[in-house]
Amino acid sequence: MKLSLITAAAVAALTFAAGCGVSEADKNPEAPPPAEPTPPEPPPGRKLVDGTVMSTSPVNLLADPGFSLVGRQQPGYGSFIALYEGSSREFELAATLDSRSPAGFGGAVALVRPDKATDKKSQAVVLLTSFIGGKGPFHAKIWASKSDVAGNPVDIPTDDSAVKVSVMDGSPESPDAFDLAVDPSATRTVDGRTWILLRGDIAKPLANGGFFLVRTGTKGGHIHLAAPEVTSDELVIGQAVKSRSSLKLAEARTKSGAERRVIAAYRSMPPRLVPAAPKAQLAD
Repeated sequence: MKLSLITAAAVAALTFAAGCGVSEADKNPEAPPPAEPTPPEPPPGRKLVDGTVMSTSPVNLLADPGFSLVGRQQPGYGSFIALYEGSSREFELAATLDSRSPAGFGGAVALVRPDKATDKKSQAVVLLTSFIGGKGPFHAKIWASKSDVAGNPVDIPTDDSAVKVSVMDGSPESPDAFDLAVDPSATRTVDGRTWILLRGDIAKPLANGGFFLVRTGTKGGHIHLAAPEVTSDELVIGQAVKSRSSLKLAEARTKSGAERRVIAAYRSMPPRLVPAAPKAQLAD
């Protein structure tokens, strides 16, 4: 009887041990612990960009440096007029807001996209506007960039083949024109788009005002323009602007026949008066 009880107890103990089993750690105490799960990638942080309330100097002599009047071309009223070079046919200038441009949040970017342009060939377009003159000296500048016809940024040449910018003496009798030059120290690249700065200083007085003229080239693609500016060391109100330590004198030359014609076309354009809205009916 005692043997039967002992045998039964042994069998029960073996059965309990088998039911509990042996852990993997007991079998291999040196096994590494399970790997921790990989945490998810953090979301990309916001990218800060420079921005100003105004796209250019508050004493800019150009009335529309932010291209807010694009689509409402009014010669003599401050907006840029755009024409296809060699004709009186107006070019439909477009504008877009891009805080990454040199204009920042303060102004738009003008887009010069000629009809039927390809990446290799395009028709030249001339943009111009007038500004009041004075004794000067005057300081002119503008930013330019280039895209292919699909809108992708491409390198912009630093010669006159893509963009040529000039300041013209506003007097019909004066033959003087002054070409701006690329400032290589100011070139900037943002999100793959390269902007070049064209600038120049004009020491000659412009008693009859002047014209700010931009000509795009014929080698294809689209041109982006931002923050055009002309300032003077002598403001109309007689308050002098802080003098500059050095001047980058613009190259002086004689106006070309094409430039004279486009200025004449600008002057001959009649103003487009926008009709007033109908008077509101007064309530009885």
